[in-house]
Amino acid sequence: MAEQPARRRCAVIYNPTRVSDEFRTNTAGRLDPTAWDRPMWLETTAEDPGHSMAASAVEAGVDLVIAAGGDGTVRIVADGLANSGIPMGIVPAGTANLLAHSLDLPMKEPDAVDVALQMHTRAIDMIKLTVDDQPSEHFAVMAGTGMDAMIMDETNEDLKKVIGPGAYFLAAAKALGRLPIDMTITLDDARPHRRRAMICVIANVGTLTGGITLLPLAKADDGRLDVYVASPHRFTHWVRVLVRLITFRRRSDDRVDEWQGSRVQVRLSHPDAYQLDGDVAEGECRTLAAEVAPEALVVCVTPEGGLASAAGPDQRT
Repeated sequence: MAEQPARRRCAVIYNPTRVSDEFRTNTAGRLDPTAWDRPMWLETTAEDPGHSMAASAVEAGVDLVIAAGGDGTVRIVADGLANSGIPMGIVPAGTANLLAHSLDLPMKEPDAVDVALQMHTRAIDMIKLTVDDQPSEHFAVMAGTGMDAMIMDETNEDLKKVIGPGAYFLAAAKALGRLPIDMTITLDDARPHRRRAMICVIANVGTLTGGITLLPLAKADDGRLDVYVASPHRFTHWVRVLVRLITFRRRSDDRVDEWQGSRVQVRLSHPDAYQLDGDVAEGECRTLAAEVAPEALVVCVTPEGGLASAAGPDQRT
C-alpha cells in the first residue's frame, strides 16, 4: 500500500476573552482530518498572555501557529515565532487589529481561519526593541512614547467595546494637554537629532487605527524601520500636522520629522510611558533602542492581498 502523506499540525493560541464562544468548534471543523492532525489548543491567561504558549508551539515543531486575539496577543505570539520559520496565521479579535489591517486580512473569524489554513505565506520584517536594561522583544507594527503612549493609556476599555476605534480619538483629546518631552533621536551612524516632541513613533508599518496613514513610505518588508516625530507647540502647529496627515504632503514648517534606517535610539530627558503595538507597557522608559529584523516573521496572507505593493516574489508552501 502507498504511504499516506504526513498530516500537518497546528497550534492555536487564543485569548478566550476576545474570541467568540464558537471559535474552537468552528476552527476544529475547518481542519481537514486528511491533511491536519489534531491541533494544540493553547489558551492565554491574564498571567501569561502568550509567551509560554508560543514557546511550546515552537518546541513542538508545529507547521502553523494561529494567533487569535487582540493586538497584544498577536504581538506576543509573533515575538515568540520571530526567526523560527513557522508561519503565523492571524485571527483578529481586538479593537484596532493593526497588523491584520496592514496585511489586508479578513476581520471575520471563519474567513481569517481559512486564510491561515491555506498556508499562502509571506515573510515580513519585525523590529527588535530594547527598553532601558530590559530583555529585548520584537514587535510588528509600532512602538511609541509621548502622546502616542498616553492616548493608548487613556483609552477606556469599556468604551472600546462600545464605539471601537473612536475611543482612541476621545483619548487623544485628553492627551492634548500633556507637555512635550525633550528627546534625542539617533539613526544608524548619523548625527543625533534633538527635539522637544509630543510624540515619537518607531514603526514597521505606516497605518494607524481607523485607516489613518501616519508614514506613507513605511512597508513591512522593506528591511527598514521608520521613525515619526511630531513637535507641535501651538495650535497652528497642530493644524499643520493634521494637514500633513490628510494630504501626505510635507512642509518645512509642519514640525514633523520622518526618517528611515536600520536602527534607532531614542533617549528621553525623563522617564515616560511607552506602548508596543497599541498596548501600554508596565512602567516607564528612558531609552528605546530598536533595530530592524528583516524577514523575521512568516505570516499567512490572502493570495491577492497582504503587502500587494511590495516588490519580490511570493513565498508559497
